[in-house]
Amino acid sequence: MVMNHEIIIFIPIFVLFIGSIVFTILKKRKRSAKSIYKLIDDLEKKYIY
Repeated sequence: MVMNHEIIIFIPIFVLFIGSIVFTILKKRKRSAKSIYKLIDDLEKKYIY
């Protein structure tokens, strides 16, 4: 059985590339509780006071 070395090298690189894209998208969407509270405070100051 002949193994195709290009596929063996390409698949892990492709998986890492896709994984890094997914990780950066999820990291951008995630907000900490501190930033959410700051956003609520800013909106209250803008519209209520």
